[in-house]
Amino acid sequence: MNGFLRRVPAADWKKAQRDEDFLLELTSVDEGAALLANGDILKALPWYFRWPAKLLYRKQLASLGGQGGAAAGTVLDLHKSWQALHWLLCESPWEGPEPLRSAILGGEEKGEDLGYGPARLVDPGKVGEVAKALALLSAAQILQRYDGRKMEAAEVYPGGFADDEDWQEELQEEFERLKVFYAEAAKRGEGVVSWLS
Repeated sequence: MNGFLRRVPAADWKKAQRDEDFLLELTSVDEGAALLANGDILKALPWYFRWPAKLLYRKQLASLGGQGGAAAGTVLDLHKSWQALHWLLCESPWEGPEPLRSAILGGEEKGEDLGYGPARLVDPGKVGEVAKALALLSAAQILQRYDGRKMEAAEVYPGGFADDEDWQEELQEEFERLKVFYAEAAKRGEGVVSWLS
């Protein structure tokens, strides 16, 4: 199960709130395009392939530029780290203090069940609050909360935190991407739709 977030332009925000078909469109993501846009596909390659691949992917991204939100950077795939990242922000698997709770698992539930619950809508005003709260934190600060045993005891998805030291590096990267995502959304006055798929 992956956690996704999509920035929604202010002009489309009211439509996302009232039109369930439009909301369903927003939560339908070409995961391949999202991987390409986020540069995540490069993580699977050995280091000596990454730098020439980056050049090729930049050209590919440029050619996708007019074809949907993922290529334009409006979709953020947090992969399987969504709940662990929420844990580091809120020290809880599902709840937590606002506005940090809204970064991944907050907002108003809307629409049909997408398999792991309905989509959640974070309005543009709250997006600004989340962006400010995230800007005040560093990856080093939230990683001080990393405790694999506590996370396992709280059944944070997907598990394996006590045994896998690579999680900390991944969570640091995902946190930085989350900060950039919200900063850009706030700057543009956008809302955010989040969902699990």
